[in-house]
Amino acid sequence: MELQIVPGDWGLPTTDPQCLTVITYCKMCGFDLPQAVVDGTWNGRRVPVLTLADSGEYLETPQNIINLLISRDSIQLDEHLSERDKSETTALTSMLTDTLYTAMLCALWLDEDNYQSVSMPLYKRMYKFPFNHYKAYEMYRYVQCLVQARYSLDDNADIDTILKKVYDSSKRCLQILANKLGDKQYLLGDIPSQLDAFAFAHLALIGSCPAKSKLKDDMAKLVNLNDYTVRIHKKYFPKLFRNYSPTVTEEHCMSETKRHQLASLTAFIGLVGVFIWYRAGSRLHINNRALEGR
Repeated sequence: MELQIVPGDWGLPTTDPQCLTVITYCKMCGFDLPQAVVDGTWNGRRVPVLTLADSGEYLETPQNIINLLISRDSIQLDEHLSERDKSETTALTSMLTDTLYTAMLCALWLDEDNYQSVSMPLYKRMYKFPFNHYKAYEMYRYVQCLVQARYSLDDNADIDTILKKVYDSSKRCLQILANKLGDKQYLLGDIPSQLDAFAFAHLALIGSCPAKSKLKDDMAKLVNLNDYTVRIHKKYFPKLFRNYSPTVTEEHCMSETKRHQLASLTAFIGLVGVFIWYRAGSRLHINNRALEGR
């Protein structure tokens, strides 16, 4: 078996969340799945692609690939989960792949600044000319159709309306994940599960991708999700971690706390100053009236 993936960047082994899901799942299982980076030519398939050496057949989508690994090689993470946990995994995984994945695509392809500064340069590195331009346009149209179908938008919907709907949904999704995680090591306890592979793949790319978006800003406010992402990255991709730029670091959180403390102190000093000025003015007014009375 061989897994075909897109190249890595931003401190991660791949820049595609679906490819990263499969890679992370195998890392968490301790399974060394052979990988091949796309060579820059277009093969007509959507990565990740798992090619079976014995038959030459191939599988696409992370869930299909993971299901094959489970059935064929008993490579699975969810043996310890209860039926309720498994049902919750299915629901949350669907939410992740529908909501966060769509929001990431919108940020990269429908935002003009991100398209010019991040997406197009990335595709120029990934694919050879002229496939890079064709693949970029194909991806742009795919994202447009995906969003219109998922959010029941017509062809004339403006970009601001589209992004608002998408980012409102992604914000709720991030908050659900943050509430589910709480102060646990992983989403379903102290042992990683398939759900963590899907969650990390999306959260890590949101945090590391240089594209600016409300999606990234919303994630930056959820410190436990950022700590969770950094923790998994350090454990399973230690060699790449030094090049990783998470949305929120511990130092950032401390600086934010200090900034709020400094702002509170400044406001307090300002109030004290106003109070002293008011008292001094009142006394001066009383003294002037006393002098006038004489």
